[in-house]
Amino acid sequence: MKNLARNELIDVAMGRSPPDVLIKGGKLVNVCTGEIHAEDIALKGDRIAYLGDAEKLKIDSHTKVIDARGKYITPGLIDPHIHLYHTQLNMTQIARVLLPHGTTAVADGFYAIGIVSGIRGIRFCLEEIKRTPLKIIFLVPALAYYQNRDLELQASPNAPTFDDMRVMLDWPECKGIEEPPYTPITNKDPNLIALFEKALGEGKVITGHACGISQGGLNAYLAMGADSDHECGSAEEALQKARVGMRIAMREGSAASNITQVVKALTEYKIDSRYFSFSADVLSAVRAVKKGHLDECIRLAISKGLNPVTAVQLATINAAELLKVDGELGSIAPGKIADVLLVDDLPTFKISLVIANGEIVVKNGEFLAELRSPSYPDFMYNTVRLKRPLNPKDFEIKAPETKETVTVRVIGARDGTLVTEDLKVTLKVENGVVKQDLGKDVLKIAMIDRFHLSGKVGKGFVHGFGLMRGAIGSTYTPITENIIIVGATDEDMCLAANELAEVGGGMIAVQEGKVRALLELPLCGLLSDGTAEAVIEKQSRLYEAVKQMGCKLADPFHTLAFLGACPEIGTLKICEEGLLNVLERRLENLILE
Repeated sequence: MKNLARNELIDVAMGRSPPDVLIKGGKLVNVCTGEIHAEDIALKGDRIAYLGDAEKLKIDSHTKVIDARGKYITPGLIDPHIHLYHTQLNMTQIARVLLPHGTTAVADGFYAIGIVSGIRGIRFCLEEIKRTPLKIIFLVPALAYYQNRDLELQASPNAPTFDDMRVMLDWPECKGIEEPPYTPITNKDPNLIALFEKALGEGKVITGHACGISQGGLNAYLAMGADSDHECGSAEEALQKARVGMRIAMREGSAASNITQVVKALTEYKIDSRYFSFSADVLSAVRAVKKGHLDECIRLAISKGLNPVTAVQLATINAAELLKVDGELGSIAPGKIADVLLVDDLPTFKISLVIANGEIVVKNGEFLAELRSPSYPDFMYNTVRLKRPLNPKDFEIKAPETKETVTVRVIGARDGTLVTEDLKVTLKVENGVVKQDLGKDVLKIAMIDRFHLSGKVGKGFVHGFGLMRGAIGSTYTPITENIIIVGATDEDMCLAANELAEVGGGMIAVQEGKVRALLELPLCGLLSDGTAEAVIEKQSRLYEAVKQMGCKLADPFHTLAFLGACPEIGTLKICEEGLLNVLERRLENLILE
């Protein structure tokens, strides 16, 4: 269906010319007024032309009439903060997965693709997703430039320059800046402040990232223009931030699950919901298919006591207002883009029809649009490089001479949160080497440089995975995007790392010298160039293999990914230099005594 001039809507609304689509007899969830009422809706081209009684319209044989009796009608759902690469799907395939769940627009800056392949990789992903019905609200990926610079770690040599950041802010698709870290703002970094001022001067949004921010820092961050956060872990934290004017995206995804806690700000503290929305942030393909996306957020929030109409508002108009795109998206009203859902029931939020840009793209769960992934450029392949093949000795941790036991720092990992613990555990020493202790659930963890041919292998220990054998690894590691491995034996860790380099990136499970499951991610070591079905099948096999190896985590590879150094997300993480105390911004000694 064509994009049209707005003046064509006038004749439809005045009954002079027929609409292309008429949705008749449904119950509109009116996110503008908070009501549910009967309404007919007429579409022309990619926009909504009319709300009211269809008897007033001119209907002819070319008008497609959709019988919505017994259905609820809502706007398409909008995620104001998601990094699509966490699904490991290319941009064409992610559209195929998210649209059936009612998601018609997402905000992303493709920061990880930029870290690996620079501004040209970002531009490629942007152009690819623009060819799908899934709308992209492009934001300048601040993390592609600031990736761990404030932690003084070596950045990828391919990452965008600050001049590239300015260039992207001027792209016609750009609506603002994506989650710039707050430390450069509180330290008054002149470059980032200038970028903020340029964005604000152009009326663009600055979405925030306020994990662990202090009260003074929070006020400074807001004062400079950042106006949202997706890192709240409790109702009280959300309440504190909302009271000073910060918009809150309640997060429910594969690495962090916060809606159950944060929604209490609305259901128990009874504050106004207008500054609240939903976000997945980190979403695996398997979770998206099996549980859903924003539709699952709506179901969960309703089950925790949130009014169903309010839940729909959070996923639509509130998200649009957060991103400053509510003039085009987020509500069903004349002139808005025609993103419309037909839903059987609000508490279960079962979607029977998805209209995006005026076109029916999903009906009864079947994806109707014809999409084909493009040919991917050479620069997105073969990005995982090692100085030399690794051997098991590269993963050994030497103990001080004469020691039979040592106390070490251990990274504590848990389901549902990106924040880790700084634990202390006593481990045995054998032949001068500190050993894992499977009985205490203390495994070895390592991060391996894949960009600089430095040969650096940062090593430590981790608690929380429950592996009783083998090793798992990945080249997907926000924000460094280096190789990360966790294992019960050095031999299996070594095999996992070498195999990932050999295939050009991916996720892997190995046991006793054999590969048990592998998901190849040849595009920047982060994305598949295959179909969604192939990714989901291989990722499901990986999860099952890791479960059989003893792992108790719901999303082991997404939990593993965030054990790497991430600016401002504490506490203890691994980097290619060793153990990093994120909040103190210093490397820590692994062995304490």
